[in-house]
Amino acid sequence: MLSAEDIKIIGFGNKYRSDDGLGIRVIEEIKGLDSFKDIDVIDGGTSGIDLLFLAKTCKKIIIVDALDVGIDTDDVICIKVNDIEEFIKKDCKSLSLHDLNLSDILKLIKTLKIDVEIIIIGIKPVNIDFGENLSPEIERKIPQIISMIKEEIQI
Repeated sequence: MLSAEDIKIIGFGNKYRSDDGLGIRVIEEIKGLDSFKDIDVIDGGTSGIDLLFLAKTCKKIIIVDALDVGIDTDDVICIKVNDIEEFIKKDCKSLSLHDLNLSDILKLIKTLKIDVEIIIIGIKPVNIDFGENLSPEIERKIPQIISMIKEEIQI
C-alpha cells in the first residue's frame, strides 16, 4: 500500500471557463476534507507540462480534468494510463483542453521510463464559455468524482 507522500492529486482547468474549471473546483473541495489532509493536492491550472516534473516525485498521480473523449456529459470516466492508447483510437477529440495535450505528456512520461501510476478522472464539459460557475449537471458530479478518488487511493 502506498503512503500519503507517494500520492498526488492534481486538478487541471481554467476556473474562468465554466466547466473547464472542474479539476480546480474538485481540488478546492478536497482541500477542505480531513481525509485528504496528508496527501499532496495540487491546483495544476492549465499547465500540463508540470505533470512531467510531478511524475518524477511520486508513485501515483490522480488527475481530475474536463475531458472531451466522446462520452456523454453525465458520465464520469476513469482512465488508467495503460488505457490511453485505446481512448485515442476511439472517438477521442482531446484528453485535455489545455496548453499541451495530456496524451502527449503521458507518452513522454512512458518514453522517459518514469515509473508512476497515472489515473485520469474526468467528465465531458457542457459549457466552456467564459464564466466562473460549473454547469449544474457537472457540479452535481463532484461528490461522485471525490468518491472515485477515495476509492483509487483507498481512504
